[in-house]
Amino acid sequence: MRDMKKIKPKDCLSLCLCASVAALLISLAGCSKVSSPEFLTPEETSPTEGGSDSAVNEQLAKDAGVLHLIYHVGPVDLPANTQLDAMIDRPLTMKFQVDQPLWVIGFEPKVIAATGETLPSTLLHQAIISNMHEENPICAEGTGGNPFVAATSTLTKVNLPEGFGYAVLPEDPLEAKVVLYNPTEESYVDVSFELNVIAKPMNEFTGMKDVKPLLLDLEPCTHKPISVEPEKFVKRQATFTIPNGGSLVVAHGVVQDFASFVELIKGNDIMPFWKADVVLDENHHISQLTNNPFEDPAGVKIKNGDTLTLGVAYDNTQTSWLKGASAAAMIYFAMDEE
Repeated sequence: MRDMKKIKPKDCLSLCLCASVAALLISLAGCSKVSSPEFLTPEETSPTEGGSDSAVNEQLAKDAGVLHLIYHVGPVDLPANTQLDAMIDRPLTMKFQVDQPLWVIGFEPKVIAATGETLPSTLLHQAIISNMHEENPICAEGTGGNPFVAATSTLTKVNLPEGFGYAVLPEDPLEAKVVLYNPTEESYVDVSFELNVIAKPMNEFTGMKDVKPLLLDLEPCTHKPISVEPEKFVKRQATFTIPNGGSLVVAHGVVQDFASFVELIKGNDIMPFWKADVVLDENHHISQLTNNPFEDPAGVKIKNGDTLTLGVAYDNTQTSWLKGASAAAMIYFAMDEE
C-alpha cells in the first residue's frame, strides 16, 4: 500500500447519532456550514411471529454495537428525459472520512428525495466509492484509489458473511463518484444517492477476517462503461490475476439495462462458478438479477497468481447505440493470513 497524507473533507457534512444503533448521517449539503448534531428515534423492532426468545437474544447479540453510517451524495434536480450523455462525464463527487476505525460489514444503496422518500432506482446510473489510500491491484497504473462499493439501478444490498469485514481507518480518504440521470417522463427535484454503510467499531471485541474489495471491470482503471452497436448481441471478457491467496466470499453484478448476464470463471475452468442472468421488463429495464449477489461463507478458493475471468453480455435491441453500459463485478475477497 502507498503512504498518503491525511486528507480533510472538503464537502459540508451533517452528522447525526442514532441512539441505539449509533447511526451516523453524513450529507452533502451545499458547502455552507456544518449543522448541529441531531438525535434520531431508533426504528422499533419486534421478533417475528413464532420466534423463540433464544433466537431474539441471538439476533440482539449479533446486532450489538452495529453502526449505520448514512451517506448522501447530492441533491440534484433531474428534469424529465435528462439524457445520460449530459451527466456521465460530470459525476457528483464527495470526499469524506470516518471518525473512528471500523469494520465495514455491509452496504445498502438507495435513491431518495429531500423528504427521505424513496425514488425510482432508474435515476441511478452508477455509483463508485473508493478508498484513495489503497492501490487498485488490478490497475497497472495504480491510480484512482481502490473501489469498495459499486452500485447501479439494481441497488444490490451487500452483507458480508458473519465474521468478515473490510477495514476502514480515520486516515483513509474516501471518495464517492455518482452519476444520476432521468430517463423517465416525470421530473424530480432534490435527488440524492443514499448509501447505508453497516459497520462495527474496530476494537478488541470485534475480531474480523479482513476482506479485500476488487472491482473487476472491463476498464479496471477508469471504470468507463462500454458502448454496444445497434441491434447487436455482444459478450465481452477480461481476465485478471489475483495478487493474493484466499477465498471469494461475495460477488455481485454491476450492469445496466439491456444486459443479458454477468459471470465469473476461475482459472482454466470451462463453466462459471457464478452467473447472474438478467430479467428485463417491457422497457428493457432490469427488473431482476437472478442469483445475485453470490454469497458463500466458505468461499471460492483462489491461490496466489490464479486468474478470474469476467464475462458480461448485452443484447442491444435498439436501432441506436447503447451507451453507458457498465460491465463489471464487485467482489469481496478474504485474504489468507500470512
